[in-house]
Amino acid sequence: MIPCPLLRLSFVAITLSVLLAACGAVAPPAATVGDDRITDDQLAQDISAFRFLSAINQAPCGQPIGGETAQSACARFTLTTLIQEDLVKGYASDHHITVDKAEVTKSLTGLRSALGDTLDQQLAAEDLTQRDLTEIVGRILLFNEVETAVATSSVDDAQLRQLYQEQRLQFTQIHAKHILVETKAQALRIEQQVTAQNFGRLAEQNSIDTGSAPNGGDLGTLQASGLNATFVQAALALKPGQISEPIHTEFGWHIIQLVSVDVQPFDQVRDRLAGPLRAKAFTDWLQEQLGSRDITVNPKYGRFDPSTGNVEPIRSTATGSPTPSSSPTAAASP
Repeated sequence: MIPCPLLRLSFVAITLSVLLAACGAVAPPAATVGDDRITDDQLAQDISAFRFLSAINQAPCGQPIGGETAQSACARFTLTTLIQEDLVKGYASDHHITVDKAEVTKSLTGLRSALGDTLDQQLAAEDLTQRDLTEIVGRILLFNEVETAVATSSVDDAQLRQLYQEQRLQFTQIHAKHILVETKAQALRIEQQVTAQNFGRLAEQNSIDTGSAPNGGDLGTLQASGLNATFVQAALALKPGQISEPIHTEFGWHIIQLVSVDVQPFDQVRDRLAGPLRAKAFTDWLQEQLGSRDITVNPKYGRFDPSTGNVEPIRSTATGSPTPSSSPTAAASP
């Protein structure tokens, strides 16, 4: 038999080892992105912010899949965006990208102006404060700044100018008149008579286009990309005031008088051209980052799919709900 003092010492040693082990244990994070950890507490806090953002945008916080609860879907959606935001923050830090406080204030003012009392009601519903809202807006703006920086570095003027030439008709407006008849013989006869001075009268007398004939054949100003290609080609070959030879389209035979052409210059449409290219450039960059980083997700929330960049559900009895040690108060990402 072990003497009582030894029994007491053994009990103390075992107790200490258990306590030390418990103190050293770290709860597994909700996700890891390389060396960065997204904790359960952080996720729980941001779920409230995401529910707030979803409410003011009148959209669901994630889409439940296959009988999944709305709470679980929101947790997945939030975690997916936190993973993306971690990558965005890394880029911002590496490239010294920050958000000006004045921009945050401007966005807050616009948000409050647009939503009025609804904003405070939605904040209260998620137990969020004005300080939380300020942080949310700052994070969204930083995400947008990085998106712009990544996209701008990937899309140059040469690409945009090439696209401008390819889509030039979308930025071209034509003001023209025409006389539309059924046969080539009719068109040739009118061609022998028509002048700039009598064009309107001949249109009224001969054109079968009941919409423009009463107006002397005037079609008004129209976007070139919405018109028949043959008609546009003939019209753009003219100088203002000139009259075309008979042109055949699916509608019949036209004699065209060009009134004016207005083409928006490249500098005015640069941003419109850049939008789709920059969006794709950022998506490609983000997908590359998601595919090349070591990203893990706690199975109770789902699994990370590098092909989509999303946290996908795992069919199990897990609720997908974090159990934070404090109440949700923090911000959400875009």
